[in-house]
Amino acid sequence: MIFSAAYFGDTLMTGALCMNLKRMYPQCYIVFVVNKPFADAARYLNGVDEVWPLDKKGSDRSVWSKYTFLKKYERRYVFDAAFIMWKNFFGALAAKFWGAKKIYAEPGALWQRFFLTNGAIDFKHWVHVQDKMAYLSELYSHMPMESMKIRYHIPDEAMAYVKKLLQHEGRPLVLINPLTKNKKKDFSLSLVAALAQQIDRAGYTPGMVGCGIAATRYYDALPPETGNILRNFSNRTTIPQLAALLAASRLLISADTGTAHLALTVNVPLVFVVYRNEPYRLRRWAPKSFYRAVTVSHEQAFKADDIWRAGKKWCL
Repeated sequence: MIFSAAYFGDTLMTGALCMNLKRMYPQCYIVFVVNKPFADAARYLNGVDEVWPLDKKGSDRSVWSKYTFLKKYERRYVFDAAFIMWKNFFGALAAKFWGAKKIYAEPGALWQRFFLTNGAIDFKHWVHVQDKMAYLSELYSHMPMESMKIRYHIPDEAMAYVKKLLQHEGRPLVLINPLTKNKKKDFSLSLVAALAQQIDRAGYTPGMVGCGIAATRYYDALPPETGNILRNFSNRTTIPQLAALLAASRLLISADTGTAHLALTVNVPLVFVVYRNEPYRLRRWAPKSFYRAVTVSHEQAFKADDIWRAGKKWCL
C-alpha cells in the first residue's frame, strides 16, 4: 500500500516508487491511497493496480469521517508493506489500522516514529524527490532501487476526446501553463502575451492550460490581441484528458506545478520555468536529465526570448 495524499505533482512523482516495486516484485499488487482530486493522476500511473480516494478536504475531513474511511477498507487486503509519503501521520495510522506488516516513511514527529519499521534514513547520494520516494523500496526489499522515468498510461477515451477537441486545428500545438498554487511562481500576463506572439510567429498554435476560476480570470485578463491567438484549454479537460492534450502537443512551457510533471510522464518536451535559482532546490525538484526537459531559472525566467529559445529546439 502506498499512501500519498498530497498534491498533483507529488502524486505523480510517487510513481517512481510504484515502478521500482513492480520491477522488484512483478506480481505484487499496489493499492494507492490518494487525495481525491488527484485520483486519476494515481489511477493511470505505471505500477498502480487500485486507487482508494481520500477526500481529505471534503467528506473525509472530520475525525469521524476519517474513522469511517478506515473502516470502509478494513480487511480488504493483507498488506505486507505500506509506504507513507510526506511524513503523513494519518497515513501511518491507516497502515497500522489496516494491519500492514511493515511501514516505511521518512521519519517525522517523534510520536510518528513508533509506527515505522525504519529509523532515520541515509538516502546515500539520492537527492531528487522522486528518487528519495523510490528509495523506500530499497529499504523494504534490500535490492538496489533504480532512478527511472515515471510513466502515465493515457486511457483510450481520453485520447479520443482530445482528437475531437483538436480536429479543426491545422498547426502544431505549443502549450503554456502559467499558474500554480503559489502566486509567486505564476507567469506574468506580459510574459504569456510575449510567449504567445513568439509561438504564433514561429508557425505554431499557442494554447493555455489551467484549472479553476483563477485560470478563467487569468485568461480574461490577457490583452485582446493575445486572446485572438492563444487557445484556451483551461477547465476543458480531466487529468487523463490533459495528459492526452499534452501528448498531442509539441511542447509545454510551464511554471513549477503538477502539469509540468504530467508532461514528463507522457514524454512531452518541457521548458520548466522557475524563478528561484537555488541549486539544492533545483536538484530536488527540477526534471531529471533523462527526461526531455530543460530548466530555465533566475533572470532568464522573466524573458520570453530566453524561454522560447530554450524550447523551440524541441519543436523542430
